[in-house]
Amino acid sequence: MTIKISFSDKIARVAVEVNGTIESLITELPPRKWIDLDIKEVDLLIEKYKEQPYVLYVEIRNLLKKKNT
Repeated sequence: MTIKISFSDKIARVAVEVNGTIESLITELPPRKWIDLDIKEVDLLIEKYKEQPYVLYVEIRNLLKKKNT
């Protein structure tokens, strides 16, 4: 028996092979709610990195990624 599982942002796929026959299940994942930065977080980041725009961008991206994974 072989089991394969794969995920994308919107789909989960499970395939099982038993005795040469493949059975698969594909299901759509529920949408996730986006979590944004609040104004205090943005203000702190701007103040901290106002002289480094690229670092500001990276920090905002990393914080959003952390909140939304």
